[in-house]
Amino acid sequence: MIPPLRRKVLRDLRRLWAQVLAIALVLAAGVATLILGNGAYASLHETRARYYEENRFADIFADVTRAPRALLGEVRDIKGVLEAEARIVRLGLLDIEGMKEPGSVLFVSLPGDETGLNQLFLMEGRLPDPQSAREIVISDGFTTAHGLGPGDTLPVVMNGRQRQLLVTGVALSPEFIYALGPGQMMPDPRRFGVVWAPRAALEAAFDLEGAFSNLVLKLAPGTDPDLVIEALDRLTAPYGGTGAAPRKDQISHAFLDAELKQLSAMVKVLPPIFLLVAAMLVNMTLSRLITLEREQIGLLKAIGYSSRAVAQHYIEFVLLIATIGILIGMAAGTWLGAGLAQMYARFFSFPYLVFLRDPQIYGLAAVITVGAAVGGAIQAVRTVVRLPPAVAMAPPAPASYRQRIGWVRRLVQLRQTGVMVARHLFRWPLRTASSTLGVAMSVAILVASLWSFGSINFMIDVTFFRTERHDAQIVFGVPEPQRALFAVRQMPGVVVAEPFRQVAARISHRNLSKKLAITGHPAGAGLSRVLDTALRPMDLPDSGLILSEALADALQVRPGDLVTVEMLEGRRPILTLPVSGISLGYVGLGAAMDIGALNRLMDEGPLISGVNLMIDGSQDAAFYAAAKAAPKTETITVTALMLERFQQTLAENITVMITVYVVLAAIIAVGVVYNFSRIALSEQGRELASLRVLGFTNREVSGVLFGELATIVLLAQPLGWLIGYGIGLAMVAAFSSDLYRVPFVIEREVYAIASLVVLAAALVSALAIRGRINNLDMIEVLKTRE
Repeated sequence: MIPPLRRKVLRDLRRLWAQVLAIALVLAAGVATLILGNGAYASLHETRARYYEENRFADIFADVTRAPRALLGEVRDIKGVLEAEARIVRLGLLDIEGMKEPGSVLFVSLPGDETGLNQLFLMEGRLPDPQSAREIVISDGFTTAHGLGPGDTLPVVMNGRQRQLLVTGVALSPEFIYALGPGQMMPDPRRFGVVWAPRAALEAAFDLEGAFSNLVLKLAPGTDPDLVIEALDRLTAPYGGTGAAPRKDQISHAFLDAELKQLSAMVKVLPPIFLLVAAMLVNMTLSRLITLEREQIGLLKAIGYSSRAVAQHYIEFVLLIATIGILIGMAAGTWLGAGLAQMYARFFSFPYLVFLRDPQIYGLAAVITVGAAVGGAIQAVRTVVRLPPAVAMAPPAPASYRQRIGWVRRLVQLRQTGVMVARHLFRWPLRTASSTLGVAMSVAILVASLWSFGSINFMIDVTFFRTERHDAQIVFGVPEPQRALFAVRQMPGVVVAEPFRQVAARISHRNLSKKLAITGHPAGAGLSRVLDTALRPMDLPDSGLILSEALADALQVRPGDLVTVEMLEGRRPILTLPVSGISLGYVGLGAAMDIGALNRLMDEGPLISGVNLMIDGSQDAAFYAAAKAAPKTETITVTALMLERFQQTLAENITVMITVYVVLAAIIAVGVVYNFSRIALSEQGRELASLRVLGFTNREVSGVLFGELATIVLLAQPLGWLIGYGIGLAMVAAFSSDLYRVPFVIEREVYAIASLVVLAAALVSALAIRGRINNLDMIEVLKTRE
């Protein structure tokens, strides 16, 4: 036997199924985003941790120009170092037939045994023969992009000499989960790959017999990495060491950390919005249900049901709605999580990435959702508890509308239907405010997601068309004298060539410091400019540094402050320089000065690190061939190709995310508008039926209800814009890091699109209600007690 009150709960669910489903979908959206965000965070975090541990990812990374292998013993003697491995890491150029644009490969030496650090995860084939000069293993993404596999040959340029290498295997490495090539902003596996080869082969190819160019260290648990780095830098300084980096600054690890930071921000923003709106919807629906069932509540209490039993009945009703929402949300969250895991697997080079179905996450989502639903029901349930049977049996006293809307009528001349709309909205101000806030939240979600389009377009414009305006960039393996510039100018297709100098340095202010490359530009440079925050070109001073906004904020300096600059190349001078200005920049940390002044500080003569070029597009193939053949060339970067990859990657990821946000915003808008409409219709059914009896058409009667909806939706627009603006600002702050900064730019189209999407969702809800108005049973409605 089903108890009577439980049977009533089931009957109410069937009768109010549309409203129940609307509330459940909003709850489900909160559950799905909570599971998706926490699950994706846990998946990335746990997968990375397991991958690092199983493949022995290093804790410290250091580059040198050339150091003898005998130095390795001193490195291993540093306190806290468990293991140290000396490697050869050098860049080479691709020379694949049919690929006219330049590409790079990073050569990494393999240890003599399989117990080294940063161990490979072999996907296919085998490791090279340690005695072979040709056999290599290549990275998985690069293999896919070029259709290579074991048994194929890879033509490359190593140290200025062409080689034909034999592929024996395909692998992944924890060191290159996010594999960025020189000058790249996004991974481009077609133009950059990692090649692992036996140590002896790379020693011969790069003239490093008995020497190394890179160190990786594993530390004992609890060891302070800063102390180890300090000791390591002292050892490597005489051999061209440019300063060791801890794991947190390793490029692949840092980009993964940035992604985890974004997921954490999403979890903090989206689920609370949905759960807040759901709580408001529960309160609205339950309050109206209790108002309609006053007489039944009185009868239940009169025949012996306690206030607690009646209150429990309504709580059960809410719990069933929450259960439906939780089940839908868990299914949607799991499905979306699996899709997100597949997207991450494509974007990041993990050998495995499984979306974690952690029972704790699902349990947490269920508890929070039930709490939000019950929290929204508490106020309405209190009414049940306090309602005496005698009072419940009597109809509620009519409201005094004149006092509520009198001031409105004095301000605005309203038609009679307008008066009906105004008095109903002001009769329940809390419900009106919560409905407006709910619709505003759907607008805010869209504004807080769509702003990224304008921001990214602005960032592209500043980075690729205002600052770095060159077509191509050649970087030399080591700083070269000025005659290298003249050689580059003789290459086919070169229209303009401007040199630059880069020097690794550590810039400090008080107890803060950052390691980066100081770039020297020639006076009046037009291909690579330094812009101020008003996007005007800045003159480079003879003395002093111009720091990017990100670096100035990280060091807490302003123009006129003094910073300590420790050069990490050449004679490694330590200087005190003034901050001459703050420049605009969105990618990495930047410091710039005049190229002549930088060379004077280094006391090395007029050297250059590379050349920025403007190329005649009709001769680009000839230029690429000449640049690759030049013996001093280490890397060639083509701006158009880098921009194309950047836009392509963003388009893939943003399209998916924007689609999700639009669906979520539509769920909120439909849920709020539909529930408000149903409640308003149930309250005004007698009035609307009376208007039909008096001769009003269905269209005119619908206009009364739609007037309320239109008022709610229109009032919500500016509020939603404001809330979305605030969420966008918070997201920008959460996403900013040393790797990149996202400018906060909201174009007017963002507000328009957000409002149009919400208005369309509201219109769909209104049309659904229009059918119920058209089907009003006038005789039955006029018989109701209200």
